[in-house]
Amino acid sequence: MAADTTQLEGLRILVAEDEGLIALELETVLQGFGCEVIGPVSRVAEVLREAERGNLDGALLDVNLRGEQIFAILRQLIALDLKIVITSGYDDATLFPPEFRSLPRLAKPLDEHALRAMCESTFLPR
Repeated sequence: MAADTTQLEGLRILVAEDEGLIALELETVLQGFGCEVIGPVSRVAEVLREAERGNLDGALLDVNLRGEQIFAILRQLIALDLKIVITSGYDDATLFPPEFRSLPRLAKPLDEHALRAMCESTFLPR
């Protein structure tokens, strides 16, 4: 049987994660899907800089990066038309500001199959 080809091949995905092992795991899994990983970055300012640089197909963003919350720049990222998936150790949407509760979200630890499905549903053109 042929190897599983992926629709995610060639997508440029920004990874924002400040826990080294999680960042490495995300990078490895996304590369296995055929994605080009930008980062991982571990600071909110780096996320904004990469997003403003453009040429991204999407971003996986941890809520808390070295003590700063990603919510501070989410409006700017959305204005840039960046497709976003929030990753968090908290799966309770009520912990997020109301305007961001409907964003795609994955709870950590991340499941590879759920991650693939979320990337396909969020980052691929419809």
